[in-house]
Amino acid sequence: MRFSLSLASMCRTTATKAHKASLLLCCTLGLGFAPSFTPALARNVTDMSGTVVNVPDTPTAIADLWFAHNEILVMLGAAAKIKVTAENPKDSPWLFKVAPVLLSARTGVRPESANPEDLLARKIDLVFVPQRATAETLRHASLPTLDAHYATLPDMLRSLDMTAQALGTPEAHNTAHLYRSQMEHMLALLQSRTAPLPATARPRVLHIARLNPLQIDGTNTLIDSWITAAGGQNAATVSGNHKPTTFEQIAAWNPDLIILGATAGLPAQDAPLRSLPAFAKGHWAVNPQGVFSWDRYGCEELLQLEWAAKLFHPTLFTDLNLPHDVKAFYRTFFHYTLNDDDTARILAARPPAP
Repeated sequence: MRFSLSLASMCRTTATKAHKASLLLCCTLGLGFAPSFTPALARNVTDMSGTVVNVPDTPTAIADLWFAHNEILVMLGAAAKIKVTAENPKDSPWLFKVAPVLLSARTGVRPESANPEDLLARKIDLVFVPQRATAETLRHASLPTLDAHYATLPDMLRSLDMTAQALGTPEAHNTAHLYRSQMEHMLALLQSRTAPLPATARPRVLHIARLNPLQIDGTNTLIDSWITAAGGQNAATVSGNHKPTTFEQIAAWNPDLIILGATAGLPAQDAPLRSLPAFAKGHWAVNPQGVFSWDRYGCEELLQLEWAAKLFHPTLFTDLNLPHDVKAFYRTFFHYTLNDDDTARILAARPPAP
């Protein structure tokens, strides 16, 4: 069985820009076409914290202050509208290669350091942030601001739909619909193949976010969601992202498999971590990173699920062609063509070639 993104190749070569949004619909896995969409004259959008926010009919200048959310805006066709971003070319080179228009934006603005007066001076008419408190602060400064944060796969899709509604374009709406269809298809595939597995056949996976200081990702996180969906178990018993820990605690958890975040680095050859059975047996991997880190909170979560499933259960998913599907994903959702070297670099968490 070929992962559904391969269907994108059926409709990639004859599109003009005017037809891109409609062509996306031909790849919806036979799940039906997107419902008709008519932009409203004014939009009240409910954000992820449940706050109803009035947003402009057609936002033209966006500040995206959540790292993970920038690639979602790019996917939904709003790259040119991003005038202020938390991202920067050094940390996210694939993002700026896929969407070079971001080079003209003000980069590196984090939510905790955003200056409302500066945003107003830049005529920002829509802001995305990852915290409710920050959203409230910016709204008090008369900036329409949406809390886009999520920690589960269902909430990710809800945040995606919220973003498309805020953008108010047919392209954003149709792309969000297509992405939801692809995600639901992938989750159903993983569930159908891993459901019969007993707990003893589900590897206990530890995800290391940073090595110095040593931090792991625990339960109640998106990392925990994809570990579980791909047929694994989170070896960590603490809750939350980037939780400080010790080698002794990791040794007590004794994970079957260790995944290092793309930016975590590698442990030194004489580091205590190397003495763990998972490292000694070669049961460890570095997570891929493309436009954003696959393992965290961006839209490449769809590829992360496939990568993790093949890593956890290689014999169950031999039919999934990950390099092919990476190319199809970028072509379909980012309108960007990867070559073989590009794909290999993304899978190895390496930056674009010079």
